[in-house]
Amino acid sequence: MNALPNPASLAGWKGYAAVGLAVAALTSTAAWTVQGWRADARAARIEAAWAAERETSALAIVAAVEAAREEERRRTAALEKVRDDATKQAAAAARDAAGARAERDGLRAHANALARTAIARDPSAAGGGPPGASAVDLLAYMLGRVSDRAEELASVADRARIAGLMCEKAYDSVRGAP
Repeated sequence: MNALPNPASLAGWKGYAAVGLAVAALTSTAAWTVQGWRADARAARIEAAWAAERETSALAIVAAVEAAREEERRRTAALEKVRDDATKQAAAAARDAAGARAERDGLRAHANALARTAIARDPSAAGGGPPGASAVDLLAYMLGRVSDRAEELASVADRARIAGLMCEKAYDSVRGAP
């Protein structure tokens, strides 16, 4: 019970057929193996290309995020500068208003002194007699009211101007305008 075929039985066309089948099996196995190698190499190339693309995309995202952060830092710094400038302008306007108030108070004191002098020259003016004393009193009163109203209007105008300039500078700094 020998499992090997008899060598004499492989002679002739049967032998050639057996050898052909063996060669065909070996050739197809080798071709199949080579195709597998080529498919593996192609898959490796595709995976490497995807990895390179993912890396490039990740680097681009990191660069975009950094650029956005840098732009935000620039804008924040510009807005801080604008706010500091507005604070300085508001302080200067407050100093100017204090100077104007001091000048107004001086004028008011001078007008009151004139009224007292007019009353002192003519004591009957204190009772409201002569029209000169009432004119000086009226002048002092009107000067006081006008200067109070002018101070209010100047304060509103200063605040509006500073706010408008600050808004304009903030807009220009955020836009990146010079």
